[in-house]
Amino acid sequence: MIADEPTATTFFSKLFGLTEKVAIVTGAGSGIGHGIARYLAAAGARVVIAEISPEAAARVTDELNAARPESAFAIRTDVSDEASVAATMRATLERFGRIDILVNDAGIFPTTPIAEMTLQDWERVQGVNLRGTFLCLRAAALQMRKQGSGGRIVNISSIDSLHPSMVGLAHYDASKGGVNMLTRSAALEFGPDKITVNTVLPGMIATEGVAAMSKGAPTTMAQSTATFGARTVLGRVGTPEDIAACVLFLAGDAASYITGQTLVCDGGYLIG
Repeated sequence: MIADEPTATTFFSKLFGLTEKVAIVTGAGSGIGHGIARYLAAAGARVVIAEISPEAAARVTDELNAARPESAFAIRTDVSDEASVAATMRATLERFGRIDILVNDAGIFPTTPIAEMTLQDWERVQGVNLRGTFLCLRAAALQMRKQGSGGRIVNISSIDSLHPSMVGLAHYDASKGGVNMLTRSAALEFGPDKITVNTVLPGMIATEGVAAMSKGAPTTMAQSTATFGARTVLGRVGTPEDIAACVLFLAGDAASYITGQTLVCDGGYLIG
């Protein structure tokens, strides 16, 4: 039993604190990635903002460093490009000396029905969402193995990987299904190195990307966005902080015996 506040503080700090841990968060310039970066930094981690938009990366980095000096730095990262991923890993090691946590959040979700989808459309989504996750996961896991002290990898998938939400996201849904299986395979391979690999599956989350997707979109898309919250058991659309809390749990000691799992965070949408 926890007897007093100092003991409680120590207890929860051990389970959920990330002091001096080094975390790379891809796609951290906005939306879910931004929320994740803020939560990891608040828990004590030093955070690498791996983002394709230099402007977005700079904004988030300035925000985190204003709260805790020298807690974050930004590097432009195209997760679909192997050389860019390798450069991000090198820059992280040069700045912080190690990699303890990787969060694969970078992703795109343009809407195109299969009947109108080009091979270029398909390849672009797979390149960012699935190849990008693979490239970052492989690079980070090999570095964690080399360090010999374990690590945490958290991939961001989607409930669309379990059940399609609307017409137009077949390439996205397929890419996220691939992320789920990549997670399990990587957990199997890197478990002996004490590296856990898990996936968070968000439902509809109120982000800039979803807002932009809905603006001027066909009625079906606008309705899908507007009615999702009402169809959840909890009666609301999710927030980036909801997903960040899941990642914080999986990145810390509290989840040290959890690997190869998919954690659904959808307000009960799939069971509603």
